[in-house]
Amino acid sequence: MRILVGTDGSSGADEAMNWLANFPLPGNAAVEVITASRLPFAAEAVAAMGWPQLLAESQRVADAARERLAKRWPTVIARTLDGDPRDAIVAAAKQSKADLIVLGARGLGAVASFVLGSVSLGVTRDAPCSVLVCHGRARPVRRVVIAHDGSTDARTALDFSSRLPLADVAVRLVGVVEPLPYPVTAPEVIEPELRALLQSDENEKRSTLTSTLDEAAAVLRPHVRAVDSITPKGAPAAMILEEARARDADLIVVGARGLGALKRMALGSVSESVLRHANCPVLVVQRA
Repeated sequence: MRILVGTDGSSGADEAMNWLANFPLPGNAAVEVITASRLPFAAEAVAAMGWPQLLAESQRVADAARERLAKRWPTVIARTLDGDPRDAIVAAAKQSKADLIVLGARGLGAVASFVLGSVSLGVTRDAPCSVLVCHGRARPVRRVVIAHDGSTDARTALDFSSRLPLADVAVRLVGVVEPLPYPVTAPEVIEPELRALLQSDENEKRSTLTSTLDEAAAVLRPHVRAVDSITPKGAPAAMILEEARARDADLIVVGARGLGALKRMALGSVSESVLRHANCPVLVVQRA
């Protein structure tokens, strides 16, 4: 596995390093750390303003991260790039054919929302590979929630998860039954028949999801400590987050898109909502 770690020396990036100390990733992974510094003006114009010192600080941040990660991955390397961090990280991932990008949830200058930084969100939207965004205080990963809706992207997320070293992890598979809304303009006279149709649709969706989750559990069972599944009814992102919080999950895994997911660039609306509001790391798995 090829892993690209983006850092800027911020507290969010520092916490991502703490997560990586024990995160279930292969011990033989090829790891690269990068920092990116955007030159605001022509190099000549800022030379006297201390830009060389700023570049030196970026290199120091990268080297410090490399030293921390070398305790687990001795061959880790570090680079400093010039450019907007979002663009530089995505470009570096493409160049190195990375399998995974790791970022903190918030970095310097993050403005996207109160829980997620603009760099983390921008990279996840445009990344050519899977992205792990680390929220919250680092701890061992023992409880994992994997969202599964039967889509191709969800199956890709499941396959990616099955290749991680999760032998000590308990997994809960969550397949959300999204009910059809009751039309408020429907005539009262047809209410019994209409509600029966809506219930039938819900039952069919749950039956299909249950079969899908049973198959997914069979894939994971040889690789994890325990696995079970649940099919709550409601809005997908809200139910995934609710289940993760109820279980005090240490990781949420989602596909980049799902069935009927509205796209914002390359990221589905459910995945983005989970990413924005989770209080633990979120692994967004992209199809290769």
